[in-house]
Amino acid sequence: MTQSSHSPVQLKALISTIEPIDGGVPSMTKWICKLLEERNILPTLAWYAPWRNYPKLSVPVTQIGRHKAGVLEQRLLNKYPSYGLGAWYPEFEFTHYWPGRRWKQLVDQSQLHIVVSGNTLAATPFVYSGTPFISWIATPWEADRKDRILTFSKKRRMLDSVINKPILLHLEKEILRSPYGTVLALSRYTSKELEKISSQKVQEVMLMPVDTKVFFRDVTRVRRWRVGFSGRYADPRKNIDLLLKAGQIILKKGIEVEIVLVGDKDSKRIEDKLIDYGLNEHVTCYQHMNPQELSTLLQTLDLFVIPSHQEGLCISALEAMACGVPIVSTRCGGPEEYVVPFETGTLVGHSPESLAAAIMEIASNRELRTKLSDGCCSWIQENASQESSRQIFSKHLLGLARRNGIEHLLWSK
Repeated sequence: MTQSSHSPVQLKALISTIEPIDGGVPSMTKWICKLLEERNILPTLAWYAPWRNYPKLSVPVTQIGRHKAGVLEQRLLNKYPSYGLGAWYPEFEFTHYWPGRRWKQLVDQSQLHIVVSGNTLAATPFVYSGTPFISWIATPWEADRKDRILTFSKKRRMLDSVINKPILLHLEKEILRSPYGTVLALSRYTSKELEKISSQKVQEVMLMPVDTKVFFRDVTRVRRWRVGFSGRYADPRKNIDLLLKAGQIILKKGIEVEIVLVGDKDSKRIEDKLIDYGLNEHVTCYQHMNPQELSTLLQTLDLFVIPSHQEGLCISALEAMACGVPIVSTRCGGPEEYVVPFETGTLVGHSPESLAAAIMEIASNRELRTKLSDGCCSWIQENASQESSRQIFSKHLLGLARRNGIEHLLWSK
């Protein structure tokens, strides 16, 4: 790394994101932070602190005048300055990233501005302050949440349909069309869906790359009939019931299938289901794992199963592929880019019978399983390299710096 003779200060980048704890978006955020650090740019994270988790930081309608919206200051993703911001009137989702005083201060303190999020709404502070930004988006707003709406109370569903949804759909379109933004999509599926919403071209697709030094194949660790999923499995969008019902079908055929679930901080949310389905002795649940722990577990899987209603990509599936694990997935968006029938896995409908049949077809045929494993490793090498992602981001980062008149301050890598 060399420093330009015109670089007297270290640049700062503000990343607007979601709470960076676990899941796909924090993985994306951590990767962007790494790319920024390679250019000697200091990342700072800012995110809406969800009212349900941090009730003292926000001011709901019933508490107007009692206190001010607060800020939680931490260091997250191991080391980065991080600000969890409360909101005024959090019942209305369009207020979550509204550029209040604290947001404006954070924007003003940074020279570069980036959005890494599940949907576009984290770009709101930049759009309404007229600040140029890059956004890396995983999925359309409505697809990201339509299953969660089913868990809302009747009153909240009414509020959502009458106020939140119309405003947020308009806001999403406005953000995507903003002249201040450069939009990168996490997958081709996401790119096409965002283009339908905005009627404009997305600048580029940038897959989340896989670190093959961490995620790699070890055939000695594979356990037959061990299938798994990694992600927030208690989220209704992940449709984990489908995998559990498929497991029931396989067990009834006398096959001792083992199901492993990783990545939800509260496994108790599905404990009753496991008992109801008679699966509590066949399902093991883990909370979030670090990359090394996750790789060690993925290497033991016979198959990685995606039962979801909708996925922008499913980053953990790419990590499984790097470990040589074939994928069985529903037709749910992003996975259709890398689950290539007879090459890396198979695609199925949303019935337990079709999912169970696909699992049994591959797991019972070791020659087929080996062929798909080889295909998974080849696909990752050809399509999800770190260098490809680095080049794409560097190109758009340079464009952002040029728009801000600070390209001469960037360190070369």
